[in-house]
Amino acid sequence: MNFKLWPLGHRSTSFHDGFCLILCWVWECLQAPNFLALGSVNVQVSIPDRGVTRNRLRMKGKADRRSIIKKIVCISVLVLVSATVEGASLINVPLNPDLSDFNRETYRFVHRLLNKRVLPGIRRGSLPLTRKQVVSYLLEVDQKQKNGEIALSTIDQDRLNTLLTFYREARAAITQSPMQAIENVEGGETPKQKHPDALKQNPPGNRQLHLMTMKGKKNGKDYLFSFDLRASQRVIAHLVDNLSEEQPTEGNMHVTTIYPHLYGQVGETFAFTTDIAHRFVYGEFFEDFFPDETKIRQLEGGLKNRTAINAYLKFDLPWFELQIGQDTLQWGPGYHDSLLVSKNPLAMDMIKLQATYEPATFTAFTGILEDMSPEINHKYISGHRVEGYFWDRFGFGLSEVVVYGDRFEPGYLNPVNIYLINEQPISRADGRVPGSGDNVLMSVDMRLRLVDDFEIYGELMVDDGNPAANFKHWDTKFGVLGGIYLTDPFGIADTDFHAEYAFINQYAYTHVNPVNVYKHFTTPIGHQIGSDADNLWVELRRRWTDRLETTFGYELERHGSGNIDKPHPADAPKDDVWTPLSGVTESEHRLSVGANWVVIGHYSLYAEWARVWRRNLGNRRDVRENTNEIEAKFLYRFP
Repeated sequence: MNFKLWPLGHRSTSFHDGFCLILCWVWECLQAPNFLALGSVNVQVSIPDRGVTRNRLRMKGKADRRSIIKKIVCISVLVLVSATVEGASLINVPLNPDLSDFNRETYRFVHRLLNKRVLPGIRRGSLPLTRKQVVSYLLEVDQKQKNGEIALSTIDQDRLNTLLTFYREARAAITQSPMQAIENVEGGETPKQKHPDALKQNPPGNRQLHLMTMKGKKNGKDYLFSFDLRASQRVIAHLVDNLSEEQPTEGNMHVTTIYPHLYGQVGETFAFTTDIAHRFVYGEFFEDFFPDETKIRQLEGGLKNRTAINAYLKFDLPWFELQIGQDTLQWGPGYHDSLLVSKNPLAMDMIKLQATYEPATFTAFTGILEDMSPEINHKYISGHRVEGYFWDRFGFGLSEVVVYGDRFEPGYLNPVNIYLINEQPISRADGRVPGSGDNVLMSVDMRLRLVDDFEIYGELMVDDGNPAANFKHWDTKFGVLGGIYLTDPFGIADTDFHAEYAFINQYAYTHVNPVNVYKHFTTPIGHQIGSDADNLWVELRRRWTDRLETTFGYELERHGSGNIDKPHPADAPKDDVWTPLSGVTESEHRLSVGANWVVIGHYSLYAEWARVWRRNLGNRRDVRENTNEIEAKFLYRFP
């Protein structure tokens, strides 16, 4: 369907036309030298191409008309594939499972393939991955499977085909050129047709990817804009055995979430995305859920609301990718969490560049941090990381970040600067910066796969001080993380086992200047446990079909009396030492059993029961409780 974009003020006669008009107007505003000089664009709705087959049958035996129709169809397919090639392949696969759908399954499957070494070494410590990267990895495994180089289990093969179907727009950019598309119309075969599971990948009546699409050509470049819509219902129940005089927090919390997602790509070098999760929360409200998300106060009342968003522009330049906007990063080898930069905080506004020159990937960013204190209005973070993977078995990463505030510092914008060296002349020589200057943190990490299906990894984060010279001095701030990952342990197929431990000492992440505390809003930028804490996480996952998975988990988390907002006392002795899990130690043991039923691209159902034992709540001796926590979530992707 085609229609012309009328000047501003034209009244749309339908929701669909109005929606498309808005999109076209926004795009024209971004492109036009003068905001009022709006042109016209073609808006199309994707429809199945069964009519092409009918036309070709009707033209059979009429060579002259058939030739004309064939040329028209070839041109149409050329335009269509050109738009599909740019099917948002530059967009990142989100890291936050509460913001998007099926991203968690994507990362878990890629990690599994990497650990089985059916994939060569990839820089999985510099996340997120783009859709194009994910599809290239999946296609590489698919090609090896067809060549007989590897043998996947039946379930892994089904998951591979399902994910290739889900990311088929990004896949078209890799497997099919416009000329191949024309050959397909002429009667030739394409790589997609040759796939042994082609019928499953694109069966008759296959679900369409988007609720709405808009495609066309602008300044000689094809574009494809898409709108997706998902919705979920989540229930969290806390049933407390009150073993102390402390009044427990229990009840049922209900969360209804809608996930509108608007994104697109122009040519091969520009993409954008706006990914929103808007939640309606009712029943009992547990404060540890969605702590930093936006509250629309005009809608607050008995029905609370919380909103999270990822929104950015992305440019694929000749030397690196440039990203501008709100997004989440994760650096390091940890599967459960990371010490330096993690996916836990709310997405931050940033400028990020990333470049890969085999076998290394370099990432640098500068972002804006927020703080709940009314006295902190200007807070920033800059960071860079280089990561390499060698011999398909050994990965190594080196990262550095600096948190600074009360002024913007251009010196930290240099992506190849060394913050540890330049922090002193930049901040401590600056009369506007009180105290000890800005907050520089560094980390080094590695992962080693001596044999297939077994990975050992670790990360060391140093916040301040000199651990080698005086390990116990209070100013020695550090964290350590280590773990193992086994796929198909003891020959049990379609099974994954994780064990990971993290420790962060008493004053890590803290700072004498409140503006430099290592957090975004109220959440640590690094590991979720924060300062003066440790965490042990063990998880066993077993897949019974390509849709059904069961999980068994155990987690121990302990907190001393310190926290990220509690720096070393100014009146303490200069030779003071830090204490592991200082004061009265709060502990939580969690034993969980869960099941997931996931139809990628359609819907998912998660259910989990956990038994929790808490001791010394709030670092108060003999305050304890035992809890049953039950959680269920259903997510549906329209249409």
